[in-house]
Amino acid sequence: MALPEGMMLRPLEDVDFQLFLDIQSDALRNAPEVFGSDYEWFEALSILSKEQRFEKYMMFPYKYLLGAFTREGVLVGMIGFSNDRNRSKIRHKAQIWGLYVLPENRGSGIASALVRSVVETAQEIGVELIQLSVSTRNTESYALYLRSGFVVYGTEVRAMKVQSDYIDEYLMVKFLR
Repeated sequence: MALPEGMMLRPLEDVDFQLFLDIQSDALRNAPEVFGSDYEWFEALSILSKEQRFEKYMMFPYKYLLGAFTREGVLVGMIGFSNDRNRSKIRHKAQIWGLYVLPENRGSGIASALVRSVVETAQEIGVELIQLSVSTRNTESYALYLRSGFVVYGTEVRAMKVQSDYIDEYLMVKFLR
């Protein structure tokens, strides 16, 4: 599925900080069973802490947040990518995390385009495999990752606990070479 017309993907920049805060809050508030962080914790962070967390993902192409923007500049989706290029024993692998698309923009191909783009960037910088974890309840993302060539290599039982409810996560990998 192609990216909707007028939509563009690009790494988030310093000027996108408020847009990041807005979409991150929306994700944590509306999908608590999907993300390891929680809304209350994130909202309690100082603005300085939030800025520091955001700034550590300003190292494209090795550690970044990729955003999907409308023609008007609205951030409607994002995904995180991390590769530890300075650690020789693990620089061959990377992680993706935090995939989120605003509910009104789902089903339009944005999530697929975000995943496809980070995979392409990973290949360009020599990454050999990409890992991720996804809630066993998040059937839409799980199906997307399967369609994108990821396979399950394990399940983390009780990976998260939301109130008194345990949530398992599939551990997935995509081999690039």
